[in-house]
Amino acid sequence: MKRMRVLVGGPLSEWPDALHAGQLDGPWAAADRGALRLLAMNQVPLLTVGDFDSMTATERQTTLAKLPRVVSAQPEKDDTDTELLLSLIEQDYQPDRIEIYGATGGRIDQLLSNIWIFTQPRFQTLATKIVLIDRTNEVSFYLPGKHTITHTPGMTYLGFMPLTPVTGLTLVDEKYRLTDWAGNPFSFSSNEFAGEVNHFEFTSGMVAVIQSRDLNGQTSD
Repeated sequence: MKRMRVLVGGPLSEWPDALHAGQLDGPWAAADRGALRLLAMNQVPLLTVGDFDSMTATERQTTLAKLPRVVSAQPEKDDTDTELLLSLIEQDYQPDRIEIYGATGGRIDQLLSNIWIFTQPRFQTLATKIVLIDRTNEVSFYLPGKHTITHTPGMTYLGFMPLTPVTGLTLVDEKYRLTDWAGNPFSFSSNEFAGEVNHFEFTSGMVAVIQSRDLNGQTSD
């Protein structure tokens, strides 16, 4: 499988326009209330994980009857719904790319969890397949090496955020360059592409790369 899309339970206000318009085809997987929202767009997720505590009893009954594969998660559990869902996707479907929607907005603890999931050793290899997408951001994850990044149309800014201690971070040809930086988790924000394709590298750790834009033409402080 080349790509799987995942919908988790973040607020609809953070969805990109293409998702609101129902323009993103599957295959889809869902966490908890994400399944209800996909069904409303006539998208049936291949796999759904959750304890479904975010649904009413009527919603739960109606939704579960339409889903081909449901893995129930207990409310008191070690893994979040998203962690369990990603583990099963990798185990059973092995896509080359996993786009996650609904992972931002709402509770900050859940947002941070959805980012720092990928620093766990069991998810580090999977992390390189992941893109978190919302209406103004795309977040990708990288392991040590030399990397090429391509500008996503409509995005303005480029951020580099070491999620673990990092060594040798070098921004080769971005607008604002950096050479052989080492340090603890940190965010280098508001950089920009210099051309449609840029490059960066580092020798240890994990780095999240964030392409972003301001909302509705507003400018950053």
